[in-house]
Amino acid sequence: MNISEKDGHDAARKYEATVNEVIVTVHNPLITGAQLLREAGFEYIQCHSLYQKLKGCDFEKVAMDDVIDLTSPHIEHFVTKGPDVFNYTVNGEPETTDKKSLTPVRIIELKGVHPANHYLIQLLPNGERIEYAYCPDEPITMVCTGMVFITEKWLEVVNIEEYGKHCKPVPPARIYRIKIDKRYHDWPHRFITTHELIRLEYPSSTAPFDVYKFLNTSPKPVKLNPDEKVDLTEKCLVRFTIQPKEQKDGLQVVAEPGQNPIIIRREFSLQDEDIEFLDGLGLLWEATGRQSTMWLIIHDHPVPDGYNIQKVDIALLIAPTYPATQIDMAYFCPPLVKKSGRAISAITGQAIDGKIFQRWSRHRQQGEWRPGVDNVSTHLCLVNNWLVKDLGR
Repeated sequence: MNISEKDGHDAARKYEATVNEVIVTVHNPLITGAQLLREAGFEYIQCHSLYQKLKGCDFEKVAMDDVIDLTSPHIEHFVTKGPDVFNYTVNGEPETTDKKSLTPVRIIELKGVHPANHYLIQLLPNGERIEYAYCPDEPITMVCTGMVFITEKWLEVVNIEEYGKHCKPVPPARIYRIKIDKRYHDWPHRFITTHELIRLEYPSSTAPFDVYKFLNTSPKPVKLNPDEKVDLTEKCLVRFTIQPKEQKDGLQVVAEPGQNPIIIRREFSLQDEDIEFLDGLGLLWEATGRQSTMWLIIHDHPVPDGYNIQKVDIALLIAPTYPATQIDMAYFCPPLVKKSGRAISAITGQAIDGKIFQRWSRHRQQGEWRPGVDNVSTHLCLVNNWLVKDLGR
């Protein structure tokens, strides 16, 4: 060990020791193994074993409470070694391993729990949870400061809609029950693609479709990419809807002027699910008219970038026999104009609620309206699709 001396009236000796090529300087030559590790910058001293190299001899282990005399001429330097064992707990009970890493399934097996029925969760000091349900064979690097695990049972069936409505975390399950339009389907995986969603609802159809997902946190449905993979455990995911990709333009005809609408803003009733959807948009909406001239008007609805305005009033004609009868076309006020200057096909004017709306004559194919499935929300998905598609014309 090196000894140095400071000049001055109260000169004090310094003692140096080398730990893993790190030079440690202290004023007291008598130091314990634990103190030497702390001086060398080790935060978790329990995670390391200390060894001293003596001249002409091999390495000798130094216990944490052993006192080392740094004035000894026989000491050359010190080295450390990683932990020999790792302590952890599973479901509150202590466990020990000499392996530097363990898989989740192995931790469960060592605990005596059946991995076919349970999965592993790691509890972090900050309160976060890491679930290993979907990666049971991924190695976990053990930490000598101690790790906390718990096991939980797999659920057989989880209804995505019930968790999504309340934005609750979706637990791991063998089966995920998902709602597509009005029907429920059971899916045995955490992830599902857009194509698989279409095949669940239309197993024999080859027609092109668009798929949308509804989130509890968004008033508007989110359109999925054709090859997108959806995580069914996504927080606040509620359901899906599938819409035909193509709609034919109608003939350009001049609408005969109708009677002035009767301004009674909630004159007719809609389905509960329509009211819930419209209220969730956060926009003003009105139900005006009666009999064959019942109009649903949604104010200040956003339109895709590329038109002359950012918001527009959208009117939908509601038949007396809705929802058995489809919602057809869409009406906009003020009229839309594309910034590109290109014309919009199959449009004409329509008097609604004392204003002139721009009617877009767009129609579903025969039989594509599904009573009990399609409604105001699914029709607005189509309307948005028309707006986006027309920008490319």
